Amino acid sequence: MALPRTLLRSASAVILAATLALNVGGATVFAADPPTTTDPGAAAAGWIAAQVEAGVGPGSLADAIFAYAATGVGANAAADALSKLEAGVDGYILDGSSALMPGNLAKTMLAVQVAGGDVHAFGGHDLEADLRSLLITTPGPDLGRFGTAQNLDQALAILGLARTSGGVPAGAVDWLVAAQCPNGDFQWDGSCPGAGAEDPDTTSLALQALLAGGATAAAATSTKLLLDIQGSDGSFSSYGSANTNSSGVAGQALRAAGKAAAADDAAAFVLTLQYGCDAPAADRGAFPWAASSAGFLVFSTPQAVLALGAPALDKLSIAGAAAATPILDCPEPTPTPAPAPTGPVTSSPTPAASGGSGAGPTITVPPTDLGTATPTSDSGGPSLPIALLLLTVFAGGALATARLRVRR
Repeated sequence: MALPRTLLRSASAVILAATLALNVGGATVFAADPPTTTDPGAAAAGWIAAQVEAGVGPGSLADAIFAYAATGVGANAAADALSKLEAGVDGYILDGSSALMPGNLAKTMLAVQVAGGDVHAFGGHDLEADLRSLLITTPGPDLGRFGTAQNLDQALAILGLARTSGGVPAGAVDWLVAAQCPNGDFQWDGSCPGAGAEDPDTTSLALQALLAGGATAAAATSTKLLLDIQGSDGSFSSYGSANTNSSGVAGQALRAAGKAAAADDAAAFVLTLQYGCDAPAADRGAFPWAASSAGFLVFSTPQAVLALGAPALDKLSIAGAAAATPILDCPEPTPTPAPAPTGPVTSSPTPAASGGSGAGPTITVPPTDLGTATPTSDSGGPSLPIALLLLTVFAGGALATARLRVRR
């Protein structure tokens, strides 16, 4: 018996409605493939986003925000990282006795500024007021120091306050200048060990702070030091190894100091170590700390990308960055054909239920490499083949119900 057109239309409408329901309210049920890129910085940002999704500490969340802004991608990921940082801010900026830690506080403030957040209302804190409250104003060797800040902490505090309407207290810059070694080096602990033991990481942050604070003479001395210790391959070394961490922050500082050629050389060096399509899927886009070290990716990758064109931290911003974080564009692996048999071939029977005769060979299909995909916030829905199967079953049920109604 032919089905009435009205019932056929109803069944078709059910199928269409079920299909459209996959995108109700703009929420994607299927886990869409992330965009791909051949840009090294963007690929690194995509790798970082996957690590943030898996779970990292608050310091790494701040570093991720800096990396997203430096590479011009990941505005959504930056907002997510900022939310996670806010949720755990007390455990990061306060020590065991609930005292403010100047370095962590300053780094948090910078991350909020770069991500476009409100430093005056972040996790129950006014970060700027908290930081200014640590400034020592009593005459003496600590005048201008932020509490117990070491050189790196002081530099971060200056960079954060340089972005505020109140600016940087003059005493804060003076304290940092007084901590500079005669050759322009800055050690994290304030010591001056001499040639061969320079600290490019602390010096690079201090140089950015000196530039932000208007200490041009001291900035020129530190700039010369970085140029003097740069390797012929563009690298910077610490702990006895040329590495992406030191080269990344030094490249950023040299660019801020107007030394674009040296900064480009640092960028060229870090790019030689980036993991490409021949690396395991989980590592693609990341930067190892050094050629001899495959570890520390979560720490070295956000620092490495700073050499790829990022401005100084007092000018870095997520504004204008693309929303998504792409992954490295790699071709799908081509299955390697099995070698031709050299002896008698024994075929496994094909199950009769599959429609075969039971005499054909069994074919093994290599598994799909799912490691290249970055999880998205919309993931968790059925895969496309399963969803299509569900739609087919649903549609079949609708048609069967229509037939039953006709028979009745």
